[in-house]
Amino acid sequence: MAVRECEALIRRGYRREIILKKIRKYGYDGEEIFEIARCRIKAREKFSIHNLYFDEYGLRYSTPELIGQYRAERIRGYTIADISCGVGMQAIFFSFTNPSVLGVDIDERRIRYARLNARAYNAKNIEFIVGDCFSPDIMEKAKKYDIIFSDPARKESEKERKLETLIPSPLKILEKYGEREYIFDLPPQISREKLPQDWEKEYISLNGRIKRLTAYTGNLRIWDRCAVSLPSKDRVCGYEDDDFTLENELSNYVYLVDESIYYASLLGVLERRTGIKYLQTGKRRTLATSSSLVESGFLKPYRVICEDKNLESIISCLRKHDAGKVTLIMAVEPGKYWKIRRAIEEKLKGKRKMVLFKINDIFVAGENVT
Repeated sequence: MAVRECEALIRRGYRREIILKKIRKYGYDGEEIFEIARCRIKAREKFSIHNLYFDEYGLRYSTPELIGQYRAERIRGYTIADISCGVGMQAIFFSFTNPSVLGVDIDERRIRYARLNARAYNAKNIEFIVGDCFSPDIMEKAKKYDIIFSDPARKESEKERKLETLIPSPLKILEKYGEREYIFDLPPQISREKLPQDWEKEYISLNGRIKRLTAYTGNLRIWDRCAVSLPSKDRVCGYEDDDFTLENELSNYVYLVDESIYYASLLGVLERRTGIKYLQTGKRRTLATSSSLVESGFLKPYRVICEDKNLESIISCLRKHDAGKVTLIMAVEPGKYWKIRRAIEEKLKGKRKMVLFKINDIFVAGENVT
């Protein structure tokens, strides 16, 4: 009741100090209630159930529902010990496709939230306990399960992700728990060269943006690396070297390529599957082209309306095509995106929504065809 009231007050625009004062009148910890309520508002983008419990860190790094469900579809019929479960989201999703799940976390508050979240999802075959995953009693209990799963914490200030600095480190887990099946949820930015070669690396995106790197070991490993696009569930996997074609000539369609393909180094596999040619590649943006429309969960297509080196010529073309709003898909200086966009849109009076790319030194106007 207190969380719901706090959430309503936040939505109505009350100041934080006033909200805390109201909550404390009822004898609650105002700071905790306020944090839960604020997280619930943010969590709508990640979860279909509303009455969940998070702290800010727990929400930020919780496995989104679609990703949790995808992993649970892949991993079925095992017993699983999640030894760094946080507020329990991935453990909960595993419990729907596996007979028994254990969740362990050293933070008592997060385990309390995990139990409440399991109740909200009506998850039955799951147990949560507070403890250090390297303590003898926890290790003895967790080793009875078929699979050890771990989503280790990240140091937010760290510039380069490493296995050694994750908490708990997967390397230490391997040392302590010995030879068995493991699944690790890793930062997708971690260099693939720093991961063991005998792990399958599965890069998962959500709505085109990279979100997770899941590593599978032992008999759970099927491929060297995979890219998975959600919500479409399209999947591309491979072992071979990633040879692909860079094209200089723009054709009838431009595609914004799913980030998971780039991170998994599977550009060549997608090219051979779809017939696209790449215009540019990179972590921030990969673009491709084709003469006819290609449908794939890894490709967001745009029909080319016009192209020109001169921006004013492009704006004139946009006016002729009744454009009113233009999304910029190009590199711009930090803080200048909206200034540039508004300057363009002020010269447009139409109703259609367009996009504007800059590919090398050419401006390309396009229209979403999905």
